[in-house]
Amino acid sequence: MRTSSQTTEPRRGPFRLLSAAGLAVSVLSLQLVMAQASTEPVEVVVSIHPWADLVSRVGGDDVEVTTLLPAGASPHAFEPLPSQAALLAEADLVVMNGGLDAWLSRLLDAVAPRANRLVIMDRVDFVPIQGEGHDETEAASGRPEGVGAANPHVWLDPQVAARAVAVIATELAMIRPAGAERFEARAGALEAQLSQLDAELSALLAPVRDRPFVPFHDAWAYFAARYQLDLVATLEPFPGREPSARYVAETVLAVRRTGATVIFDERQLSGRTARVVAESGGLRVVTLDPIGGPPGPESYLDLLRHNASLIAAALRE
Repeated sequence: MRTSSQTTEPRRGPFRLLSAAGLAVSVLSLQLVMAQASTEPVEVVVSIHPWADLVSRVGGDDVEVTTLLPAGASPHAFEPLPSQAALLAEADLVVMNGGLDAWLSRLLDAVAPRANRLVIMDRVDFVPIQGEGHDETEAASGRPEGVGAANPHVWLDPQVAARAVAVIATELAMIRPAGAERFEARAGALEAQLSQLDAELSALLAPVRDRPFVPFHDAWAYFAARYQLDLVATLEPFPGREPSARYVAETVLAVRRTGATVIFDERQLSGRTARVVAESGGLRVVTLDPIGGPPGPESYLDLLRHNASLIAAALRE
């Protein structure tokens, strides 16, 4: 007579084989999923074009970058579309400038509060310049607009951009460790290019450092500080809002006193104020592009070269 253990032992054998086979299949499936995940590009959503280009250059084929701000639009007046919420929910990383893209922060809080965020102004060292006024300041800080808020246009200083490149590489490596060496190598090469660009622009703009520089709004504060341009006045203190007639009249007088012969408006903002001041003061108007994107400059390096060349040529005449 067989004991109970003898009679049950053969019955457990097939189940053990099936369990082992099932475990092997599960492990193989997990390995395949992990392998596929490690080869699929990191999905990165970026608020504005300059940072999107730098993220693309650091990430290479390891990333897929989507820019939210359409070409030609101003980040100061942009309202994201409902369809863009889906992009944020699926993003591996969201890159923001800070200061001027609070609309993206609010959208993230609503649709993807746990998304990985990289806010450049929070992670990169720079010497803050007081901002004249930005729509997001009051909502974000509770302060009156322009009070105690740093000017957010930090990307127009290539040295700040170079420091941001290193941070971007670190952030991508945290999401995709297998690509860490590639991110670091691309970031190093890009930092060298930015250093060369900085020297190039410094030489280009050196002859016009003493000429009065009058931009449309305060996007150019860091650029002017980097290259020692004499920024004497700003035509529109609050981006996206036309200044009062009194402010325009006072600005015309101030510009006349500086001896400026040219003022610079911007592709993304209405040029009405610039035209009024130009007509009142007998000045020329030259259009700059602080953000880029088609049909303007598509790469960050070309963006800075484009604007520096326009400024140098206009101030020399």
